[in-house]
Amino acid sequence: MAVLRTVIQDTHQKLEAAGIPDARLEAEVFVMNVMHMPRQAIFSEQETEVSAPQQTSLDSMLERRFSREPLAYILGQREFYGINVMVTPAVLIPRPETEGLVEHALFMALMGMESTELVIADVGTGSGAIAINLAIHLPAAKIFAVDVADEVLDVASFNIRAHGVSDRISLAIGDLLEPVPEPVDLIVANLPYIPTGRIPTLQPEVQREPTLALDGGPDGLDLVRRLLAQAEDKLKDHGIILLELDPEQVPIVQELALKHFPECTTGVEQDLARMDRILAIHRQAPE
Repeated sequence: MAVLRTVIQDTHQKLEAAGIPDARLEAEVFVMNVMHMPRQAIFSEQETEVSAPQQTSLDSMLERRFSREPLAYILGQREFYGINVMVTPAVLIPRPETEGLVEHALFMALMGMESTELVIADVGTGSGAIAINLAIHLPAAKIFAVDVADEVLDVASFNIRAHGVSDRISLAIGDLLEPVPEPVDLIVANLPYIPTGRIPTLQPEVQREPTLALDGGPDGLDLVRRLLAQAEDKLKDHGIILLELDPEQVPIVQELALKHFPECTTGVEQDLARMDRILAIHRQAPE
C-alpha cells in the first residue's frame, strides 16, 4: 500500500496533467476527504498507509473531477462565511465574493437599521448559505428565503435544519418577492446576472452548475429589473436592497434604482479583487 505522502504527490500530478486549476490544493482536499483527516494531519502523518478501499474511493472521485465536475459537487459541501453547507447540482456553489453580501447585510442590520424585529428577504436563496448566516448572526430577525424550484428548496431546507435555524427562516417558492407575505426591511439577492451569450465562454466547471442560477438574460439583468419593480410594494420606507452584480452592471442598476425609487441613494462595495461587486440601494437617504 502507498503512503500518504506518495498518494498526495500522485494525485497532484494527475490533476495537474488534466489541467485542473489549483491542482495541489485540490489534491490535498481530496486526500483529506478520503482519509477523514484534518488538514494538519496530512502533513504530520505522511507515512500513514492508504488502504485499498481508500485508494479506490479517491480514484472514483478523481474520475469525476477529470470530467470537470466541480469539486464542491463531488464533496457534497462548500464552506461559506465560516459554515459548511451541503451543495448538489441543483444549486449554485457559494462563492467567496458573495460573502460580501453577508458582511454588508450584517453591517446594515447591526449599525443602520432601527426595526425592532428586522424582516429580511433572501431572494434566490439556493443552498440557503446567505439566509443561514444572517439567521445565525441576527437571532431576532425574521428571514424569508425564496427560490423557484422544489429541488433547490430541498437543499436549502436540509442546510437550514442542519444549522438549527429553522425557527428563524421561512422557505417560500415563487417569483422573486411575490411569495414574501409582508413588507421587509432588507432585501438580499444574489440573482443570476451573467448575460446569456457569455454562458458558453465560462469555465467548464461553472457550466456544470444550474443554468437557472447563472443566466440573467441578454444583458444579465432580467431578474434584477423584475426584483426592483416588485420591491416598490415590498420594501419598507427605510428599507435597503443589497445586490451582487457584475462590475459592469453596477452603473446601469444604479440608474434603474432611481427610476423605481426616486429618493434613493446608492453605495458600492468592492470584492477581494477590488472590483465593484455589491450595490446597496437605500430607499430613502440615510439620516
